[in-house]
Amino acid sequence: MLGPSPVRKTPEQQKQPENKVNKLIQSIKHDMDDDELIKHFKVIVENIRRKNKSPRNDTKRLDPTFSSSPTGAKWTLDALAENIKAALHINSINTGAIKDVLSLPFKDQLTLLTAITERLLSKNAPVNDRNNTFESVMNILGNLGPEYSELIYVVTKPLVTTFYDDLKKPFTNYVGNQFRTADGSHNAIMFPDIGKARTYYTRTVTNTLKNNVNLPSPKEVFDKLLKRPDGQFMKHKGGINMMLLYLAIIITHDLFYTDSNNPMLNLTTSYLDLSSLYGYSRADQESIRQMNQGLLKPDQWFDKRLVIQPAGVAALMVVFSRNHNYIAKKLLEINENKRFSYGPGQLLKTKEEQDEVLFQTARLINNGCYLNIIIHDYIRTIIGTTPDSDFLFDPFITPSDPIYGNAVSIEFNTIYRWHAAIGEKDAEWLSQVMTILTGEMTKNKTQESQHPGLARYLINKGVQEDSIFNQLMNDFNKHFIHASQEELTRGIPIAGTHRKEDGSFPDADIIHALRTGYEQSASEIGNGRNTPAALEHIEIAGINQARVLNTCSFNDFRRFLNLTALETFEDFSENVEVQEALKELYGTPDQVELYAGLMVERNKPTGLRLPYTMGRAILSDAINLLRNDRILSKELIPANLTNWGYEYIQGDPESNNRIFPTLLTLLFPDTNPNNGGFTSEELRTLFNVPNEST
Repeated sequence: MLGPSPVRKTPEQQKQPENKVNKLIQSIKHDMDDDELIKHFKVIVENIRRKNKSPRNDTKRLDPTFSSSPTGAKWTLDALAENIKAALHINSINTGAIKDVLSLPFKDQLTLLTAITERLLSKNAPVNDRNNTFESVMNILGNLGPEYSELIYVVTKPLVTTFYDDLKKPFTNYVGNQFRTADGSHNAIMFPDIGKARTYYTRTVTNTLKNNVNLPSPKEVFDKLLKRPDGQFMKHKGGINMMLLYLAIIITHDLFYTDSNNPMLNLTTSYLDLSSLYGYSRADQESIRQMNQGLLKPDQWFDKRLVIQPAGVAALMVVFSRNHNYIAKKLLEINENKRFSYGPGQLLKTKEEQDEVLFQTARLINNGCYLNIIIHDYIRTIIGTTPDSDFLFDPFITPSDPIYGNAVSIEFNTIYRWHAAIGEKDAEWLSQVMTILTGEMTKNKTQESQHPGLARYLINKGVQEDSIFNQLMNDFNKHFIHASQEELTRGIPIAGTHRKEDGSFPDADIIHALRTGYEQSASEIGNGRNTPAALEHIEIAGINQARVLNTCSFNDFRRFLNLTALETFEDFSENVEVQEALKELYGTPDQVELYAGLMVERNKPTGLRLPYTMGRAILSDAINLLRNDRILSKELIPANLTNWGYEYIQGDPESNNRIFPTLLTLLFPDTNPNNGGFTSEELRTLFNVPNEST
């Protein structure tokens, strides 16, 4: 059955759309001012586009070439829909050219207005070059006389700008710089020394207040504001465990290593590059490498400062060390496109070249795994995202084109001191360690240093770092490890375990050290009076460093972050004793120094529950650390990592793309849930105390 006959329009009705356009054109020519012209520009484009039902037959307008993507009017309408906001950038300079366009033949108007629209609106939508718009515009402009100079200018200028902007300046990413240097240099190609090891800390905030000439003694600050009272422990209300703090310690040591002889100098790099694993110079790297097939010595890392930390910290270093070797072996096994073969006719000529390329590629992939853990586990725990949430606070949600690199500051050196978070069991351990080591060093008549760092107060000015750490290692081993000299030659020791003959640690011992942190609640961090007494000298050294480097006041730092200044001592802490001590020690809120203010401020109600200013600053620093790192922003690509390596760092799609659970099962084959390993549920909530996940 046939449907109803279509209603035919009268000749007068058929003319209505054209009459409407003509009427609008006449109005534009004679009646509209500049603002109205701008307002109606899009209307003109759409109306002319609706009128154009067939392609132009002359040589000025070229037909679109075949493309599976939309061409012609459909493309421009799609672009218009995607980029309507960009159209508002049109200004009064364009209006004379619009009038010129309206004096051209109708279909030339279509071509030129479409070209202008494409170039104005295609900032966020790709251009389909098969539309042949550029070629058509060149044909039309080639036939215009001098009276159309303004039109030529308006159409040509955005074309030139678009082509110029295709290549970003300054140039930041050069071929041959895809691997990290040992000392962190050349991360920023234009500024090669930014953030490299053995360079000065930066200053984030300029202190605008007059100097406080009545600062309390660091000892008073510690005793009255920071020291955790004997027998008191404030269990973390969010259920965060010490495993998170172990990772935080590694991150902190990656970024900060103050020279004991010069508190302005940072001995490590300013990048999240696992320098605690790989070292800070080429010599450091080679000391822990096998120099064969890209491998590290078994379960080895470089940073000796981690020795007297809780054993779980060193156990995490073993995870990353093993991961490097697993990656290097896998790369050689797959040997994608024979990129790791060496010999005649191969890209690599010698075994030494093979070792170097395998090492650097494995390091890059290992760094990608480290990044995955920071984004998918560490940051999400800090901000309070549940482990199984699909939400991700991704610093790379938009492309990053880092130019300047990253350099850590004296303020953030203070912000990353989370000693108050140390759990009850680990606090007892550190108390024993500090008691023994300070006693040993006192016997040797060493003097207390004024500069910070882990056990840095033990270091006498002018003494070589290695000799100090060797002394610490000997004392630590004597009381806590009891390893033979032969065992010590195999690598850095870990309390509670012993290296096997091949230099590795038993799987079960490393997992046990991690489980100790997993099962142990962290402490609340804010409000003051939470720092274990054993860390008195560490905190005093930190206060001294902040003063020597003239860090800003606490309120000045808040103002820098565009946060309101704290006006009363009640604003700082919930603890009345802390409020009274602040008043006694500093007199007014504006005189509170940065170090003290950060540690005693009220804490956030979610996530890691960091003090408010510390929590705000940590996120700013994390975003800058990651986005300012050229390697993390530009080089973690299949071309550098291999296809397998690129997929590996993406994590497990069945575990919210996290890789940390994979490492704890893949790299420790001798453990499973039946003999001390992590269960699938525990792997889901690695940074929460069991049965207290939130």
